[in-house]
Amino acid sequence: MSILSSLGNLKNRFKDIGLWQKKDESAAGIDIGSSSIKAVQLRKEKERAVLETYGELSLSRYVNAPIGQAVRLTDEKIMEAIRDLKKEAGIKAKKTIVSIPLRHSFLTKINLPLMSEAELEKAIPFEVKRHIPVPVSEVVFGWQIISFPENNTGLNEKTGMPKKQFTEILLVAVYKDFIEKYKSIIKAAGFETIDFEIEVFSVSRSLIYREPKPVLIIDLGAAKTKMTVIENGILKNAHDFDRGFQDLTLSLSRSLSVDFARAEGIKREIGLSNRPEHNEIKSSFDPILNYIFGETERLIGEYRRKEGNAITKAYLSGGGSLLKGLPDFAVNKLGIETKLGDPFMKVEYPSLLEETLNQVGPIFATAVGLALKDI
Repeated sequence: MSILSSLGNLKNRFKDIGLWQKKDESAAGIDIGSSSIKAVQLRKEKERAVLETYGELSLSRYVNAPIGQAVRLTDEKIMEAIRDLKKEAGIKAKKTIVSIPLRHSFLTKINLPLMSEAELEKAIPFEVKRHIPVPVSEVVFGWQIISFPENNTGLNEKTGMPKKQFTEILLVAVYKDFIEKYKSIIKAAGFETIDFEIEVFSVSRSLIYREPKPVLIIDLGAAKTKMTVIENGILKNAHDFDRGFQDLTLSLSRSLSVDFARAEGIKREIGLSNRPEHNEIKSSFDPILNYIFGETERLIGEYRRKEGNAITKAYLSGGGSLLKGLPDFAVNKLGIETKLGDPFMKVEYPSLLEETLNQVGPIFATAVGLALKDI
């Protein structure tokens, strides 16, 4: 199961806390997004996670693009960006854990007959061949038990016979080429020990704490939106699609006949304002927001039908979650409790940072979760 266990300023946001004791127990989480890179360094101190430094670096400066726009960088530019972030944020940790985008991984649920863990170990490679749509030689794979047979007992409604007992497994695979490529990039940027984790596991670790009922995480990035359902600490569903918060900017740019940079500034300043003079701005956002939260409603409904358990709470994360008025919009649209995620709730930090971290916290949800992995 190795892959599951090992895998203010618009331009830059850095904070060096200046607590550099026990460097060998520090770990840095690096989240490489489509429009920016985020990093968080934590130190383990008496079983507690202590914040040492954090930072965000816009990727637009490496391709001369406007802030907020999703960009594609060469390997050399990615390495340069990580090295710059490492330097400017003052990251000293030898070990770093790097996010694997959901789009570069495969997650699927399978049902297997009741068997021992040793038998599962032998059976899983054959299931990978059946359920992963690429050659096994091209991926690293792992698995995790989602539910045990005792949770699936009872009578079959059609036959009246006892249900066949099975174990529900989450099967995970990641391209080997992706991992090897990023190992080279991260090492070239100056890190010694490198680990990887699929982003949905990281963001769940930072935002979810003792939630026995199913919880939805809506991660709003520049180019993509990712949705993850966690129930009783176990990932039950993960889904992403090609709509992100740069699409709001593009829509506003067309509506107001302004360039992307100007539209991005207006979006961040005005948000979902209900003032009459902002009606045109808000209306330009409607098609994108309706699509994103329509997909969210669909997932919530499907989960209730398939799992027999209702999602009653959602957390917003990612840069798009900071759009003014979005939590209230989401509550009205979804009809469930929805609030900004607080990834720093499991981390100790100086009280003078509380206001700042409350404002920017959702941006760092994945990076915090990565750093927490080994703390």
